[in-house]
Amino acid sequence: MDHHLNRCLDHLWRRPRSTTKELAEATGVTLIELHAFIKSGRLSSSSYSNLTYPCESCGHDTRSGRLCNSCLGVFREAGKSQPEPNVPARQVIVKTTTKMMYTSRHR
Repeated sequence: MDHHLNRCLDHLWRRPRSTTKELAEATGVTLIELHAFIKSGRLSSSSYSNLTYPCESCGHDTRSGRLCNSCLGVFREAGKSQPEPNVPARQVIVKTTTKMMYTSRHR
């Protein structure tokens, strides 16, 4: 693993503008391993601005955190919405069946 990291760092030292895909192709290190290096901070996306990994929600590229900016905004907006005061936070719907018997009455 350290050998792979060193190969990546050597390549980035020579070509600091490499994308994650270009880095994988040039070094033979898998994208999954590169994503782990970036997420753990062993490869700094702040130093190498073209290094990205997929958002955990939508899969689009992001440089930091678990979510891309778009998904982060959606989750923030969802957290801001307040439930209506008269509606319970959780509703349970129970369906029951009733059988009715109709009889005729003769008088």
